[in-house]
Amino acid sequence: GFNTAEEISKANLLDIYRGALAEQFVGQELIAANGGALYYWSREAKNSSAEVDFLVEREGRIIPIEVKSAAAGRLRSMHLLLKTYPRISAGYVLSALPFSRLPEQKLIFIPLYKAGYLPVKF
Repeated sequence: GFNTAEEISKANLLDIYRGALAEQFVGQELIAANGGALYYWSREAKNSSAEVDFLVEREGRIIPIEVKSAAAGRLRSMHLLLKTYPRISAGYVLSALPFSRLPEQKLIFIPLYKAGYLPVKF
């Protein structure tokens, strides 16, 4: 149901299918690096749902990962997950942006191409 000509003509390949290509890429990198199944987090609440794209277990720690094809946006779901589970040390946001940290928000921003090398120390 997509207009193929329109999708292929986009200047940024990560915008194809509204970011689905970026999520697919990260999912494949996570499987290649970690093996096993992929998990995600979702919360269904009355008039409010939330979802974080991927959860990875590494050395007994849960690592939440959000994939953004464009600018980081508001990250409501990631903030909700980190507030709900305060023992999670950091949330990772993978996008086309360069590496950065927001320690006060417990967020680490990683370029998409580093998806197979998570986690980065906080």
